Amino acid sequence: MAARTMTRSFSLVLDALRFLAAACVLLDHLTSSPFTSNVLPARAGAYGDISVTIFFVLSGFVIAHVVGRNERDAATYALARLSRLYSVVLPAIAVTWLADSLGAALNPEFYAAQKVMWAPPSLAGYGASLFFINEFRGLGLDGLMPGGNAPFWSLSFEACYYALAGLILFAPRRWQVVAIPALLLAAGPTVAVLAPIWALGFLLYRLAPSRAPRVLLAAALALGLGGVVFAPELFGAYDNFGLRFPWGCGSFNRNLVEDYGVAFCFAVALYALRGLFDGEGRAPPVLEKLVRRAGALTFPLYCLHYPLLCLACALSPFGAEDPRRAVLAAGCALGAAAALTPLCDRLKLALRQPVWRAVALIPGR
Repeated sequence: MAARTMTRSFSLVLDALRFLAAACVLLDHLTSSPFTSNVLPARAGAYGDISVTIFFVLSGFVIAHVVGRNERDAATYALARLSRLYSVVLPAIAVTWLADSLGAALNPEFYAAQKVMWAPPSLAGYGASLFFINEFRGLGLDGLMPGGNAPFWSLSFEACYYALAGLILFAPRRWQVVAIPALLLAAGPTVAVLAPIWALGFLLYRLAPSRAPRVLLAAALALGLGGVVFAPELFGAYDNFGLRFPWGCGSFNRNLVEDYGVAFCFAVALYALRGLFDGEGRAPPVLEKLVRRAGALTFPLYCLHYPLLCLACALSPFGAEDPRRAVLAAGCALGAAAALTPLCDRLKLALRQPVWRAVALIPGR
């Protein structure tokens, strides 16, 4: 099937959704102890895991878009994915090490809390994170992370899905039958069982924008978003019927009913949004600029916020029940991510250049 297009107005909606999901992850961590206590409504922190599921759907959707437009061979695809990941991951790992070192030296009692530093920093944690295998439980790696940067667990999932998509799209069939099962076995059951959620986003992009009446699209949007908003009540009580799918740096178990329920509801909403924003209308320039910047901030914010929240709360003169501590910590995370986003963008371009020159020298290209 030929690749579909994405209108300017709908791409703006995607940027807004990505930033909202990143903000929900930040709020999930900010509302928990020892960062703050009784400062924000508990409901504000109910969407962290839900937002990661949404990220997986959005990731598959966006990858389908870029593959259809300009990443049409294996070399281009691999270079784009690696430069995108490392342009943020390398600065995030450096910031994590600096923040952890400073915070642990100035407030060791705060950093002794398990939620802040789940395990002592290790070369294995940093190394596994650099190669995105920190969640490859088939290799015996059970939630390693770079220092105290707990959200890095999902990058292992993300990188695996990029690799799987690359194999399916570009590898010869004889390689696929060996490499795909080997990759899934190494990644482990949790990565494998959530892969269809990422694939759902990829396949959703291939569907043509709906020509259904706008009233039906609006109803589908309301139902889909309603399912996401009330996901804790609709899906939160399930426990995988006794099955375990571990993830992260603690003894966590994915709620697959919630993951798949949220993915389906969000996919319905995304499909409806695409139909509703299928025209070429333009948002006011100021609003468009703001949303574009927020969208560009999403990945740096996700990768940077946790160690910065830890450091800000460790050094804050305000107590955990003081709202000023929440404002200070959130401001530090957002401000640092905003300041480092241009650097990440420049690093992404720099990472591509030497490889492009090397590829250009390969005979036959």
